[in-house]
Amino acid sequence: MSSGCTVGIDPGERWIGVARAARGSSLALPVGTIDRGGKGDREVVDALKALLGQEEVSELVIGVPLRPDGLEDEQAASFRQFGETLADRLGAVCIAQDERYTSVAPLHVNVPSDAEPKGKSRARGRRSVQRRRRERERSHATAAAHILQRWLDARDSERARERADSGA
Repeated sequence: MSSGCTVGIDPGERWIGVARAARGSSLALPVGTIDRGGKGDREVVDALKALLGQEEVSELVIGVPLRPDGLEDEQAASFRQFGETLADRLGAVCIAQDERYTSVAPLHVNVPSDAEPKGKSRARGRRSVQRRRRERERSHATAAAHILQRWLDARDSERARERADSGA
């Protein structure tokens, strides 16, 4: 068994969602989001390590946006290469995972009007910059968790089939 955790990332041109599953675990949990803007691969790896608390990574599952027909386009190839570069710098194995249909819209909670704080009020439906940032971070990290969970589920199903075949 590998010695590190499994990390899932939802790469984007600007934001990278990050999720992790502990060694031997089958549960993906969102960790956070990295602002990729203007950062090189080394800086992204440093930010990823900081987000993970310097924990060792054995597998890096990267979301690759396949076309509707299941084939890779230029963007998918670019994301795959990015994942391979990150995995190499982390000393991990890179695993590409189809990321179609994993983006998650942020949740909006309706607050009763009598629960609104007194004083300065904001136009109904308008969210603060900080709230929008938190929602964006959650949505990218949640998408990364969906990507990683899909891969963990497929891995566990394959292992179960192998056990069933060897016992039959």
